[in-house]
Amino acid sequence: MIALLVASFASNAQLYLGGKVGLNLANVSASGAAVTNVAFNKKIGINGGATLKYNFTNTLGAQMDLLYSQMGSNSKQVTETDDGAGGKITMIEETLYDLSYLQIPLFVNFEIPIRTENLIPYRISESVVSAHLYGGGYFGYALGHTATYSAKTTTVDVDNNTTIVLTPKAAIKEDSKHAFNAMDFGLAIGAGFSFKLSDKGRFTIDGRYLMGMGDFNSNGTYYLVGKVKPSMKNKAPQIQLGYIHRISRLRRWQIQ
Repeated sequence: MIALLVASFASNAQLYLGGKVGLNLANVSASGAAVTNVAFNKKIGINGGATLKYNFTNTLGAQMDLLYSQMGSNSKQVTETDDGAGGKITMIEETLYDLSYLQIPLFVNFEIPIRTENLIPYRISESVVSAHLYGGGYFGYALGHTATYSAKTTTVDVDNNTTIVLTPKAAIKEDSKHAFNAMDFGLAIGAGFSFKLSDKGRFTIDGRYLMGMGDFNSNGTYYLVGKVKPSMKNKAPQIQLGYIHRISRLRRWQIQ
């Protein structure tokens, strides 16, 4: 029985190789004490690379990507204190996280034909338009991790005189003991459409969401006010356009 199932999968299997490019709406999910007054905002980045897709059957397949992906966030923290003489001190701190990764997503892919056409003379029904759903996980390794810090301190005294002090942008220094964690991993889900362009080529449109589970600040590179170390994880919706090319032969009895 197992041998028959393996033979059936092998006879229907199709292999595709292609490329894709897209955008990340990257952000950071932070947790821990004293992060409630910190706003993490989206940072736009790019992603792109190669994709390999293997269809075991007409509807079930697996997919692996090899992508360059820009992640990160732009955080803003506002702190208000009393200057001790009836005045108020407002400090606005901003940190830009520029994170770039080599990402390897791995997915199980489910295909849903939307429109098909019959090919002559072999009685093959081929999908012209199809939808696909997929889920799995991803692994990432940092190619670059930088964080740039700047601040603006405004002091308003009891007589309403205002003093502004600017702290220029500067990179947060890393050392061997306090470097951002290079390894990243998480879950991923997505959906999309593919359109037939030729006998072997298809154009793809995809949207997916990455939910990081690895804390890239686990070594304590970045601290909030009061020496509080937040747990920081990547997350990003992604939009991608791609092209895949079938590199295996299409058998007469297959439905694509």
